[in-house]
Amino acid sequence: MRTATTREPQATDWLGLLEDLVNTDSAPDDHAGIDAVYGKLAPVVEQLGFTVKKLATDGGPDAMLARRHGSRGDARRVLMVGHVDTVFARGTAQARPFTIAGERAYGPGVADMKGGLVVILAALSRLDDAALAGLDITVLFNGDEESGSVFSRPVIEEAATGQDAALIFEAARPSGAIVSSRRGVARYRLDVTGRASHSGSNPQAGANALETLAHTIIGIQDAGRRIDGATVTAVLAEGGSRPNIVPAAASVHVDARFDDDRADQAVERELGKLTGEGPVEGTVTRLTRYAGRPAFGRPYTELARAYTDAGRELGVQIETVSAGGVSDANFTAALGVPTIDGLGPSGGRAHTDDEYIELATVQKRASVCAALLSRLSSAASPH
Repeated sequence: MRTATTREPQATDWLGLLEDLVNTDSAPDDHAGIDAVYGKLAPVVEQLGFTVKKLATDGGPDAMLARRHGSRGDARRVLMVGHVDTVFARGTAQARPFTIAGERAYGPGVADMKGGLVVILAALSRLDDAALAGLDITVLFNGDEESGSVFSRPVIEEAATGQDAALIFEAARPSGAIVSSRRGVARYRLDVTGRASHSGSNPQAGANALETLAHTIIGIQDAGRRIDGATVTAVLAEGGSRPNIVPAAASVHVDARFDDDRADQAVERELGKLTGEGPVEGTVTRLTRYAGRPAFGRPYTELARAYTDAGRELGVQIETVSAGGVSDANFTAALGVPTIDGLGPSGGRAHTDDEYIELATVQKRASVCAALLSRLSSAASPH
């Protein structure tokens, strides 16, 4: 039986909350859906003793910030981050609602990352008065992570500044491992301009942008093979306007992943060599970098060890891994804030119709997180 000092609302049904969240569509451009998710989270957060407020972003969905200050002067400052958006369009939840089959729960965004949202709240509900006294906790919910956190990035970075630890609640790996580092990402577009002409009666008067683009794509792939600590991939190409016109314009999008700033800079230099006058006379290529996240390259081993030790004491064996995908952990780690990620329930097949979590790990991960927070409350800084 829980003691009188627990903060969990007595009526909280975590499984019911998870089902409700999954059954609420919330794509990054669905601001009403994102607000609806906030509306389901806010009452639970407030019952846990947090003050809650919405934060406007510059053109994107609002973020939601919750804070609870400890009573000790040496309270540890901890940021917990969870995104409420999914990759699925409005109507998906109705067509494919939350379901349980065996030991797994399925549904749009159940792993990425509505299961993690429940882990955050369930973990906070397990903290007693002594732990809460030694923690200044900030919980940040954002609504555009799946589209790159372009709008919420300034909010994340402001909230992370000065924190002693940042905990990010993307799903754990299917093995149960948490994420201790992530590659950075940069997105580029190379635009080729040429000159149109009739492809039948006067092709020689044109300057074929698609031909130059073909050379450019080969150069992109070659760059990816030359740069240590990075992958560079042409991912989306288009060009031309009609079957009987020499193409006057063509473009290719590039996804670059890198381990550190050196590799990031090397990618940009190599792609820059593909710009200017093209191999086809009359064509010109321009390079635009339009999105990305910095590398989370250096693991914060003490914080990761504190988490895995907390798990071990509860009988949960947890490994740490590096990941090629990115998350909002890239932003907090780049600021020098000790960061760990993948603290949500174990799951897999994100962004597909078969996305799932291992249902029992929701409460297990909440218990481990609560144990970590208690450790941070009573210990020296985790730096």
